[in-house]
Amino acid sequence: MKLIHCSDLHLDSKMETNLTADKASERNREILGGFGRMVEYAVREGVGAVLISGDMFDTSRVTKKTADFILDTIKEAKEIDFFYLRGNHDESAKAFSGRKLPENLYMFSEKWKSYRRGQIVISGIEPVSEDYGEIYDMPELNCYDINIVMLHGQAASRTGRELIDISRLKDRFIDYIALGHLHSYRCEKLDARGEWCYSGCFEGRGFDECGSKGFVVLETENNIIRHEFVPFAQRQLYEIKTDISGLSTLSEIRRALETSAEGISERSLVSFVLTGSYRPDTQKDIKYFLSEMQRKFYFVKIRDESRLFIDKNDYRYDKTIKGEFVRTVLDSDYTDDQKDRIICMGIQALSGEEIVL
Repeated sequence: MKLIHCSDLHLDSKMETNLTADKASERNREILGGFGRMVEYAVREGVGAVLISGDMFDTSRVTKKTADFILDTIKEAKEIDFFYLRGNHDESAKAFSGRKLPENLYMFSEKWKSYRRGQIVISGIEPVSEDYGEIYDMPELNCYDINIVMLHGQAASRTGRELIDISRLKDRFIDYIALGHLHSYRCEKLDARGEWCYSGCFEGRGFDECGSKGFVVLETENNIIRHEFVPFAQRQLYEIKTDISGLSTLSEIRRALETSAEGISERSLVSFVLTGSYRPDTQKDIKYFLSEMQRKFYFVKIRDESRLFIDKNDYRYDKTIKGEFVRTVLDSDYTDDQKDRIICMGIQALSGEEIVL
């Protein structure tokens, strides 16, 4: 039997920290459509069950359109069973309120619940207490079954709010723990028999969620369960550090940005981080670089972590207004960041150039 393990779709997320309102809405539509594409994949590949390990929705603010789409998509794939375990962000009780649930959608609750599909037993619990203690009171599993456990929380070495002490689940005949909560794929051994796995989020929504995103395909055969991560995101997010040390002109820095992003799809969301050092006369125009890079990718932001480099000896005996200005700022009580900005703007003004804020 084939199964899909996914989690953390965070549907109807605002996503306006980086994106405009229009692009945030577009990304939400893409993620919602991605769920439909995943189900089409499942039908095409003969998948028998989809395990959704929490955080299908982002908050209690779930649109009727989104809830209807999810339920309709599940209902139409009648040959597939969907097992949905709510996470710490989910308000599915509200999202599905007043709607008849498809017969092939199976839910969990605050008590342990198990479903059998032939030799496969899928068990899960939605932890809601402060200490997550109910997790460890799971029913005894049969060693001859293929036992899959669905949970949502942070794998840890202790128990606490949203923390799951993985060591306390060892030696219970578990073959696979389908986890949700972390937004990157991760898989480790549980014990001699089983393993625990985060499928990661379905699509990256911010630059703390860079890297490949998708879901996990499980396949059971002869009492053995194997899994494979399947990249499936429509867009990928990257954070790219670009060293501008030794560069002085707009063209040189623009080419450095382009070189650092070589091979990245134009559909991507890219955050450039300028690093290294620059001199007072360096042509560092962030707005220009942003406009150039925005023509190459779906979304671009630029964060400047480069630092101004000034050799005081260059200005020690400089009797020009520029020299006096630089010495005065360097000897002031301003912070280093403030000094950098003041010196750069001052030199731009003294050189007759437009001041770049």
